Amino acid sequence: MRIAKHLGSFVAVAAAFVALTAAGDARADDEFDVSVAGGKVVVTSKGGWHVNKEYPWKLTVGDAKLDKSKFTFSETTATLAGAPKGTAKLKGGVCSGDKCKNFEKDVAIP
Repeated sequence: MRIAKHLGSFVAVAAAFVALTAAGDARADDEFDVSVAGGKVVVTSKGGWHVNKEYPWKLTVGDAKLDKSKFTFSETTATLAGAPKGTAKLKGGVCSGDKCKNFEKDVAIP
């Protein structure tokens, strides 16, 4: 009986963790949008959020690593032109007031 009780507690904790993690992932895109057209990747902040220009932005496509110096920034956008084709990992950050969210997002560059 003890094992069943502990197993039930473990399942409840695991379910709560999964629910919280899923909610955090769903909210992440509420702060920004990512669009890709050709070799151009654009991150646009939403609502009261702005692009964190101090974050070490990076786009990695295979062996190619494009750092912050390759991005162009405005208050609400981070743009990278000339990205190589392939599946990429984009790392960046957005802020609102004193709250900042860093993100990693997979993007396909046609």
